[in-house]
Amino acid sequence: MTDTNNLMIPGKAGKISVRTKGFAAKPKNVVILVQGANMSGQMGYDFSASGLTDYSMMDAMVAGGFGVLTFSIRGYALSECTTDWSEVQTDAAIEDLASVMDWVRDQGYKRPHVLGWSWGGRIVGRYAEDNNDRIDRLVLLDPALGGGNKVLPLPTDGVWNNTYEYFIDRLVAEYSTPAMNEALARSMAKDELKSPNGIRIENAHGSKATDPSKITRPTMMQYGIKAGAQNYMHGGWDRLEFFKALPTDDKWFMITPRGGDYAHLEQGRHGVFAAVIAFLKQS
Repeated sequence: MTDTNNLMIPGKAGKISVRTKGFAAKPKNVVILVQGANMSGQMGYDFSASGLTDYSMMDAMVAGGFGVLTFSIRGYALSECTTDWSEVQTDAAIEDLASVMDWVRDQGYKRPHVLGWSWGGRIVGRYAEDNNDRIDRLVLLDPALGGGNKVLPLPTDGVWNNTYEYFIDRLVAEYSTPAMNEALARSMAKDELKSPNGIRIENAHGSKATDPSKITRPTMMQYGIKAGAQNYMHGGWDRLEFFKALPTDDKWFMITPRGGDYAHLEQGRHGVFAAVIAFLKQS
């Protein structure tokens, strides 16, 4: 059985909710999984429900021989937030990632692997620009890289509601099942109904693009075949141009079948897990 540890660690805006798995085995390498805009890392990377037990990316990473950690950015799920939720934007999220990186370093892992999904791809990419020396390998999973056109309208409230109606059709219908759609929508509405709206405010004002020329770590970019349909994914970079601009020769670009913006929670998820593990094992 995979060991699971839920804890709170210090952050710049209150305590950060963290979940680890596989640390008891004292693995050689650790992977940090960074959330997207709507749901916490715990929900997005360790999802399970009755009859739906093979959706956890955390469990897949442990089975692949890694220790794995995810967390909730300030204001999400159980993480505290001492500022207005409208201010929970990329710079604030980078601060939280830095706090988590410090904690992982204190556990003896000086250069963990880091993966970011959607908004998390922007967070980890911009963190890497100034902290390449603290990262082993970097995975950008369907990243919202920032820049480009403003994503309007500008929200008028700092709080976003993750309603059942919003989440019931977040997954690509042909790559999911009614049972999964129902379970995810009900879980979000029950456990994470309210989350910060700062990222939407940031996108409406105009976000800062990730700069690939400053990312020197081995990097994987992975997309579901139907990813990028949402307007917030249309940033200032063409995917392949961003990939080409990465200065490292150790880089992978992959398109995963049977997946969209939530590919790691859809039918192609096992291909996502296997590809990420294969890339990380090149270290």
